[in-house]
Parts: sequence; structure tokens; C-alpha cells
Amino acid sequence: MAPKVARPADETGQSAVEFALVLPVIILLVAVAFDGWSMLQSSIRLTAAARAGAIAAANDLGPPNNKSTATALADATTAVNNEEGVTGVYQHTNAGATNYVSLSTSADNLSGTGVTINVVTIKITFQVPAWVPVVSIPQSSAKASARYS
Repeated sequence: MAPKVARPADETGQSAVEFALVLPVIILLVAVAFDGWSMLQSSIRLTAAARAGAIAAANDLGPPNNKSTATALADATTAVNNEEGVTGVYQHTNAGATNYVSLSTSADNLSGTGVTINVVTIKITFQVPAWVPVVSIPQSSAKASARYS
């Protein structure tokens, strides 16, 4: 009688099980990468919006306009919303909100020249929505400054 040959175990479906085990990890990695990309894009957009707001505020605060800082902040907020292509998303009235625009001014006296350089800085804080709920994305912020006389 001939010896029995050992046959390999039935492996049908093994690749489907492996795929089912690996798929959630792959999806998580792609989603985390997408969140990082989204945060990077948000940072670039916010910097451009802050720059537009700083320019608008500097135009308001400098001559011949010489408007108040409250008016300059309101106009800067409008410029930020316009740059982002939205209406009323960014605001300057509730500092606890995530989409907040703030304004600060400073003056630098150049010693011995009698020249003063006034600078307005716009800071925007924004919460980027996360695709992966377990991964928390910190609040994003951007600043831009502009000179006015």
C-alpha cells in the first residue's frame, strides 16, 4: 500500500480574512494623513486671510482715515471673511469662540530719528474639523502684521 501524502490545509479565504484585519488600520492611517493635510491647508488659508485683515486694519488706522481700533477690527474681520469666501464665519465679538479674529497695535520709535512705526497685528484662531474623532486636532491660528503711519 502506498503511503498517504499529507495535503496542505484548506487556505481558501485566508487572504480575505487578512484583508479584513488590515483594512481598518489602512483606513485610519489615510484618515490621519488627510487630517494633517487639512490642517496644513487651513494654516496656509488662514495666513492669507490674516494678511488681508491686517492690510484692511492698517488702511483704517493710518491717515487719511484715522478710524478707531473697533472700526478697524470690524473691517479686518470682514476682510478675513471675504478672503475665505464666507460670510459671518469669523467674528470678533466672542473671544471664547473657535473662529475668532483679534487685533493688537504697537509702536516702535526708531531711536534718534524721530520716526515712529505703527504696526497692527491680526490673529485668527480656527478649529479645524477632524475626520478621525479619536485624533484631536489642536486649534489652528495665524498672525499677520502690517505697518501704518
